Amino acid sequence: MSKHKFLCGGSVLAVALALGGSAFAQGSTTVEEVVVTGSFIAGTPEDAALPVDVISQQDLEKQGAPTTLELLKTLSVSSGVLGDTNQFDPRAQGSEGSGSVNLRGLGAQRTLVLINGRRMSPNPFGQAGAGIVDTNIIPSAAIGRVEVLKDGAAATYGSDAIGGVVNFITRKNLEGLEVGASYTAIDGSDGDYTGSLLWGHSWDNGNILLSAGYQHRSKLEVTARDFANKSYFANPEGGWSAGNAVAPFAPITQNPATGGWIPVGGFQLDNGCARLGGVAVGGALPACNFHYTQYDNLIETENRYQLYGEINADLSDKTKLHVEAFYSETDVPDWNTSPSYLALQTSTAATNPSVGTLTPALLAGYFVPLSNPGLQAYITANPGAIPASATAVHFPGVRYRPFSFGGNPAFDNGPSEGTRHYKAYRVSGGLKGEFSNGIGWDVALTYGQEQGVRSGYDTIVSRFQMALRGFGSLNNDKDGCTAAETANFTTNAGNTAVGCYYFNPFSNAVAKNQITGETNSAFSSGLANNPELTRWFFQQSQTKATQRQFVVDAVLNGTLPIELKGGSVGWAAGVQARRNSYEADFDALGNQLVNPCVDTPFNGSTGCASKNGPLMFLGVSKPQDLDGDIYAVFTEFNAPFSDNFSVQLAARYEDYGRNGGTTFNPKLAAKWQVTDWLAFRGSTGTTFRGPPLTQLSNNSVTALSFIAGSFRAIDLFGNANLEPETATTYSAGAIFEVGNFKGSVDYWRFDFDNPIIAEPSASIVSKMFPGGAATNCGAAAYAGLQSRFTFQGACSTATIARVRTQYVNGPAIKTSGVDILADYRWNDVLGGDMRFGASATYTIEYKIDAFTVEGLVVENAFDAAGKLNYQLAATSLPQLKGSLFAEYTRGPHNLRWTMNYVDSYDDQRASILAPNPVTGVVNSNGAKVDKFITHELDYRVLLPWDTTLTASIDNVFDAEPPFARLDLNYDPFTASALGRTYKIGVKKSF
Repeated sequence: MSKHKFLCGGSVLAVALALGGSAFAQGSTTVEEVVVTGSFIAGTPEDAALPVDVISQQDLEKQGAPTTLELLKTLSVSSGVLGDTNQFDPRAQGSEGSGSVNLRGLGAQRTLVLINGRRMSPNPFGQAGAGIVDTNIIPSAAIGRVEVLKDGAAATYGSDAIGGVVNFITRKNLEGLEVGASYTAIDGSDGDYTGSLLWGHSWDNGNILLSAGYQHRSKLEVTARDFANKSYFANPEGGWSAGNAVAPFAPITQNPATGGWIPVGGFQLDNGCARLGGVAVGGALPACNFHYTQYDNLIETENRYQLYGEINADLSDKTKLHVEAFYSETDVPDWNTSPSYLALQTSTAATNPSVGTLTPALLAGYFVPLSNPGLQAYITANPGAIPASATAVHFPGVRYRPFSFGGNPAFDNGPSEGTRHYKAYRVSGGLKGEFSNGIGWDVALTYGQEQGVRSGYDTIVSRFQMALRGFGSLNNDKDGCTAAETANFTTNAGNTAVGCYYFNPFSNAVAKNQITGETNSAFSSGLANNPELTRWFFQQSQTKATQRQFVVDAVLNGTLPIELKGGSVGWAAGVQARRNSYEADFDALGNQLVNPCVDTPFNGSTGCASKNGPLMFLGVSKPQDLDGDIYAVFTEFNAPFSDNFSVQLAARYEDYGRNGGTTFNPKLAAKWQVTDWLAFRGSTGTTFRGPPLTQLSNNSVTALSFIAGSFRAIDLFGNANLEPETATTYSAGAIFEVGNFKGSVDYWRFDFDNPIIAEPSASIVSKMFPGGAATNCGAAAYAGLQSRFTFQGACSTATIARVRTQYVNGPAIKTSGVDILADYRWNDVLGGDMRFGASATYTIEYKIDAFTVEGLVVENAFDAAGKLNYQLAATSLPQLKGSLFAEYTRGPHNLRWTMNYVDSYDDQRASILAPNPVTGVVNSNGAKVDKFITHELDYRVLLPWDTTLTASIDNVFDAEPPFARLDLNYDPFTASALGRTYKIGVKKSF
């Protein structure tokens, strides 16, 4: 880390800003030194060449004290930020409650996040342990400033710093007690609130800082925002699924000659669709479209607790001690999702008498005998609908889920619920000093870990099929019946007298649409499903994962006996050792070693060919216990050839051992101060990132993806053959300082080879089924690609149950763009001072070469800049993102107006919008996601009694997020669903 008085040719005022001081600062602040991210050389000139943005505590206050998520989401240099309800994107599913930062849109795993210059352990759920740091665990109450290095920094910091570095630096030299609180009013929500407590004390040879923080987010339901609830014909991809509890079925009967089963009519749709608010679509396999997102939340309930402490002490004139520790806990107690998942796995011959005997074969599914009371009532209410010869009906799995319109009986007829829980702690301590010969030294040990526990519910296939046949249980018996009833198993006739119960799959079991209130005239209370029966087959599955990191750092620095015109040559050299470990464990339902097969819970079978576990939708994984070591040596030189021209050289050698080989990465940076008001800077270097432990392991996680009208499972596997990814980075820019104006313009470019990414599931589906057609099924050239699919029947989009993908070294990526910063101060205006500023990032290109899977090009080369990039290698990437602000300060008052701008971008997918049945018109909206402009008004006043009051109105004009053809009808990666919010905060020092 380099010591600067200020950043990039700043002034003494910049020092005060960086430390949160001002003419009206509360308490005692001592300005000593500012440690600026980017170099380990002590005494590096104050006008260093590195493009670093500093956001001070005072700046944050003037912006209404945003949360970490709000701050990172508005950074112009960051795109595709997680933290809101991104549960419908495979890159974010399962990590609700956590956050990230994504510099340059290169992926959050390529942005290094530090606290006080030291590494943090990654989030175990962030893309399955890919190295993404959970920014929500950072102890925000203790943060004094944030520094953003917008340049590749692997030569200095090692892997993960490809896109840049974000360094959160804690407050220094706080004296006394400080108490703070805030409340944010959000329409349709109970609001968000925070509380903080800090205490600091200094003595002659040291200081201490302690902080405690609490943040609460209240849930915001999807139904609270009209824009998130569009009709099927306005956006069939807006949370509508053809997989429904009100489903198609085929009447079947047993052939007396063979004992097999035969259809006695085509598929017909349960006639309760319209009564319950569904949208019926005809065809050979009709469907009732169900609006599942109405059971979800735009924002989940979150409770977050954070403790932080640090102590600094001068052990001698030349030796200093620093120790810091924090604990953070995040609880998402009632994560909401649709009442049940789609039936992507179906019953086997062990529980379904028609499996293997149904001729001609129908789509894999479920068997409902004539004895089922729901079926009997349906036949009585709809005479002639089902042929008299039928003795059972068959439900196809790809069009069925157990619960939809009526909610889930196990959860009081509401959504299915799950949890997310994170615990993190980190301890870092070090000594630094100076030898008698003037060489400085710095040694530190850092240990951190984050543990995540997530749970959700899914249907046990075998138990559900038993319940359809009348062998369901209320007492959690393995086979669903008592021993007395087992003898009659083949009769398909359940008997409640001996503890066996039916599940009714027909719409006459549903009283009303729990969201819209539409009532079902065919409902009978005697046909409603028992909540206890539901709990028997609808069970919780839980995953616990822990990521740990132990880091040893040792650095020397000093000056060489080489005197140049601009001063002595500075140098630094050091070593680093990192030990990473990852553990994952699963309960019985999610553990492939315990329940590998569909029928394992029923009969203990383990010999199945497809080991996807016993649940309808969710897959299974094997427990993991992984570890790996990384060793590095690095050096750095600063050569001031003149007062106006300096060059910085850095190089780093890293050894990943068995997990990725070795690498050598140099970097060259230079700055030329042409005149007092103009300077040029530039850099070039290489970088390297080894495969994360979890991506080398042959294990899998299950995500969901919208395919052909409903969600299907995407199984993402690791790959032991992964190679490291490498990149070459370039930047060139100019710095201006004319009077009260300061600004900079920087061009940047990243050239990637072999980036480690997941295969694009959407592109695999499109290649296999062009335009939805099954013309490639059975073709020899497509055999490898077809093997990636699991079908419920013949090869077609309608029968897709699962898609197998894996991490690979993907196609080369070239991205470039321009950053602009500007700041102008106008003093003595109406008795105060004005300040104007701008920040913007324009992405010129983000070119991705053709993507090949199983020898076929599934994705042609394209430019992702200015595109939605749905389920592709890149995230949402508007070409222009930035903000403008105007600020007026007079005495203790500060008023700030900010405009945030996100440019429009294209959705490159082909539209599947259906024609409106009344007008016949196809809605063409969504081909372009419009620009998103919001305005924010912030007021801060420094009151007597050491009190600071802040008030903010965010999104002053209540702008709705632009429409996108996504589940929630907007893009959570770039926009906000909150609308206009009002925030008030107070801070009191004692």
